Amino acid sequence: MAGRRKLLFANQRSLQSLLRAGGSRQFAGAATALKQDVQPARPYEDIPGPKPIPLLGNKFRFMPGFRKYNFNDMFEVGKQFYEEFGPISKFTGLEPLHDMVFVFDPRDVETMLRNEGPWPYRRHLGCLEYYRKHTRKDFFKGVGGVLIDQGKDWQEARHHVNPIMMQTKIVEMYTPKIDQVAEDFTRLLPGFMDSKNEMPENFNNELHKWALESIAVVALDTRLGCLDANLEADSEPQKMIDAVHTLLIVMHNLELGGEAFVWRHFPTPSWRKFIKTMDFFVDVSHKYVLQAIEWSKSRPANQEPSALERLVKRDPNPTRAVVMALDMLMAGIDTTSHSLTNVLLHLSENQDKQEILHQELKRIMPNPHAPITNEMLNEMKFLKACVKESMRMMPVVPGTMRRTFNEIVLSNYRIPVGVDVLMLNGAMSRFSEHYTEPEKFKPERWFRDEQEEKVKPFVTLPFGHGARKCVGFRFALLEMEITLAKMVRRFRWEFKYGPVKYKSALVHAPVSPLKFTIHKQ
Repeated sequence: MAGRRKLLFANQRSLQSLLRAGGSRQFAGAATALKQDVQPARPYEDIPGPKPIPLLGNKFRFMPGFRKYNFNDMFEVGKQFYEEFGPISKFTGLEPLHDMVFVFDPRDVETMLRNEGPWPYRRHLGCLEYYRKHTRKDFFKGVGGVLIDQGKDWQEARHHVNPIMMQTKIVEMYTPKIDQVAEDFTRLLPGFMDSKNEMPENFNNELHKWALESIAVVALDTRLGCLDANLEADSEPQKMIDAVHTLLIVMHNLELGGEAFVWRHFPTPSWRKFIKTMDFFVDVSHKYVLQAIEWSKSRPANQEPSALERLVKRDPNPTRAVVMALDMLMAGIDTTSHSLTNVLLHLSENQDKQEILHQELKRIMPNPHAPITNEMLNEMKFLKACVKESMRMMPVVPGTMRRTFNEIVLSNYRIPVGVDVLMLNGAMSRFSEHYTEPEKFKPERWFRDEQEEKVKPFVTLPFGHGARKCVGFRFALLEMEITLAKMVRRFRWEFKYGPVKYKSALVHAPVSPLKFTIHKQ
């Protein structure tokens, strides 16, 4: 099998250098290159992949008893497809879903992303679109948001949020507030310890509270009180955390699970639970957005407006602000908390790296309780490398997807219009073809001035790439870096119950109890 893959890699590249050359120019030039290169490529029908059967296509592979591929773990699916079919494969017969093409070569990823068009099309969550544009059209009134809008509507949505969410100056303005949340959380850690200095089995819930409290500072312009002692199960913050978990599970069932081809025809259990949970989120977000708008009317003139205020100023319709808040909450709680968990696990398994990080933090933070500033963050080179390396080894999102708007050549095959190209960067980042010793946690591989290896672009893309790159990635990194710095500066972390088990439900999340052992230092 390994020889077959090498042969495929060697023989399927006659056009790739031309495509990469075209991709590095403006889009128009790239499109011209594509038209010239498409002709000699092999036909789409020749791409290997699971064979569909009459009437059912490949949909039967989602049915109990026929599930050869475990779609509860997209990393495992990627590994299965790569080992069985090589660097490119297709998955057809999924109507009403479009055909999918899986690619595992960074040159194909670059080709796809360089030629994604002026309005990159990424397959969205159908259940979320239906909810916003049909079930609750009375509230959303056509505003879909960056998660589900396409074409000109998506461009308009990004036009409103990009100048706010992607601007470094505005993100850095939140450092003191994010620092205070991180400080409040870090002070709670000793209280979580048992007699063996271990965190409780539900420590993941504490991390979710931290993530929600952090993102609410930006999305809802408020402190929710998630870190309050003895948070009740029926409190609003805990219900919001539970709602996020519920959404990820039911959306996975509706998009990739057993109800994927059913809920559009009649209300399934997951669909009913999805509507109830989304209604709760909408009500809470709307309440806080209206509070922020009201408060902004009396904001002191010498105080910088918040991200939420800036968005409302750009679009007075509060629905836009509610949609942004919903998108940030839905996309930013589990992803950020799981990413922080993964860094702590990698540092626990690599005590030598953790000690290097601790020494860096002692130098930059001689007072472990002092607020972290933007200047301090800029000095934390090893910390940033640890976060990046952890995201390479265990990203919470297995890859990114784009739909072809023009015929394109990948691995010397013609890919027609309307195909969803799934770039499984999470699997690619573990291949020895792309990284030396990919199974090892080596943060120093990201130091540009001391690199042992030349890191290939388009292999590791934890936040996506290009115009559809995660709109909140700067805030996510800010939250993780500040909190990680405080946690490692004050405590040494161990984990004695590995390896941790993971499960994919739209995001790749640890499901084992996170019973970290911590020692004050």
